[in-house]
Formats: sequence, structure tokens, C-alpha cells
Amino acid sequence: MSRQTFSIIKFLAIIVTTFICIAATYFLVSNIFGGQLANASNGITLSAWKDKYLDVVILTGALTCVCSLAWFILSTFIFKVRYSTGGGQRTIWAALAFLAVVISVAVPMLYPARVGIQLNAPVIAIFVIFFALINYWLITIFATPVSFKYTPVGASIFLSRGRK
Repeated sequence: MSRQTFSIIKFLAIIVTTFICIAATYFLVSNIFGGQLANASNGITLSAWKDKYLDVVILTGALTCVCSLAWFILSTFIFKVRYSTGGGQRTIWAALAFLAVVISVAVPMLYPARVGIQLNAPVIAIFVIFFALINYWLITIFATPVSFKYTPVGASIFLSRGRK
């Protein structure tokens, strides 16, 4: 398989993972907490709450997807390994990871007030799990090219071969 084909597959994997995270977050939260949060949101109907909540989920997913795509593009097309031990781009990866966490917390805390709904702490924790941990951290481990494959923190857990 050519490098270009493999890059396209990784790019598509990031997009598909984002859609899966958006769908999982939407259905999990709206089915578990939806009724309670709709009542807490000035008594709006559940369907109206779900419509507004979907906007919050899509915005969060799209922004964390941008972080994942930024890392993929940087590590695939921009960064160069200049010496044998120096992939050395972990600071940039960590900054994007921090940004993904901030997005996963800030968007569900700040944006719902603009659209007139409420979310609670367990919902924000679900956002962090699906968008910062899965949609950024886990996907960057598998979408990072071989030359930087151990740059994401914890990548050695998933990518190392069995030790003897």
C-alpha cells in the first residue's frame, strides 16, 4: 500500500472516529440524562433539548477533530526526523491534547447557556472521555506515522510488540 493511500485511510479514520464519538455521546447522554436535563433547562421539551444538545455535541466533536487532524497533518507532512533519537515533537502533541481537553470541558460548560439548556458534571466527564481521550488521544496514537509513533503519551502500550 502506498504512503498516500495509507495517509488517506488514516485521515478517514479520524473523521469516522469523530462521527462515532459524536453519535455515542449524543445517544448516551440524551438517553440517560436527557429527560432530567430537559426539565432543568426551564422545562423545555425533551425533543427541543435534544436538538440544542446535538449542536453542543457536534461543535465539541468538530473542534477536537481539528486537533486530531492538526496533529496528523503536522506529523505526516510537516515534521521531519532530523536525528535518530529525535522525533521530539511531544510538546506540540501535548499542547494539542491540552487544547482538546479544554475544548471538551469549555464547550459543554459555556455553549449550553447560550442555547438555553443545562448540562451537568457527569455529562462533561462523558465529553472528556469521548472527545479528549478517544477522539484525540487514542486516535492520534494510531494515526501518527511510524517516524513519530511513540510521540503520543502512552503509545508504547498500544504499539509495542510483545517483550520477551
